[in-house]
Amino acid sequence: MAHSPNPPFSGLIPELWSLRDAEAEHNLKHAAAEGDLLSTLMAIEGLGTERGMELAELVANLAVQTRLSVDAGLNARDALVEVLVGSFGLRGDTDDYHAPENSLISRVLERGKGQPILISSVWLLVGRAAGLDVVGVGLPGHFVVGVEDVIVDPFHGGRYLSLEQCKELAARALPGRPFEHAWLAPVTVKQVGERVLKNLLRSLRDISDERGAYRALRLLASVTDSDPGVWLELAQVTEHIGAWPEALALYRRIGRQFADRREGQVGEMKALELESRSRTLN
Repeated sequence: MAHSPNPPFSGLIPELWSLRDAEAEHNLKHAAAEGDLLSTLMAIEGLGTERGMELAELVANLAVQTRLSVDAGLNARDALVEVLVGSFGLRGDTDDYHAPENSLISRVLERGKGQPILISSVWLLVGRAAGLDVVGVGLPGHFVVGVEDVIVDPFHGGRYLSLEQCKELAARALPGRPFEHAWLAPVTVKQVGERVLKNLLRSLRDISDERGAYRALRLLASVTDSDPGVWLELAQVTEHIGAWPEALALYRRIGRQFADRREGQVGEMKALELESRSRTLN
């Protein structure tokens, strides 16, 4: 049975991984395990306590407004639309969809726009704080939410989605693949964090932000504890940036912990290659 590698590095690589990053990694793992969505998103961004308190206060204020709208007679979806879309101006960023800031909770709340999963996360945070039944729904390629007994698309202003529209969204992301009703099941906070980090990683790579991409990948590895592909990618990136001792330690561990998987075999071969290269250079 495969097990996840232990944390890969015993020390820090100052230019790539700071004490602040290490603290964010610790906070991320704890928050994801506890099901704390706001703290998970804050850890991904590396926010401090003071900024976190400001965001929590903003969410609380929006939740109060939403609760008042519900108490005045609006249904849950309409109350969220009134407060988050109408008053707060929250919307999807269709102009610069892949910008890294669209995956950062503080920037999304500051700018009032972001990627589907971050916009949906705000709906989740505010709706739950207002005492409403709101869940995340991880459709392939487009994250949405369930509010009471309906599915809505926060990225597009909270429009209602029928089952057929959900199938169309999934088909765009995965052409030719049959629709799976499991995609409509509520997702966990850990799954949200993983998806946000994958989006952020893609965005940072698009702008050639090597350090940012390394950080996002290492955070992703810390919460994706059973995915050997993520760990192997982390080892490869670590090798690419020239941190050979750390990359070697990762490859060795991947080879041991995922010995029954293709990634484990690659890890073993890469470890031998790096060992040989190190002997040649020495």
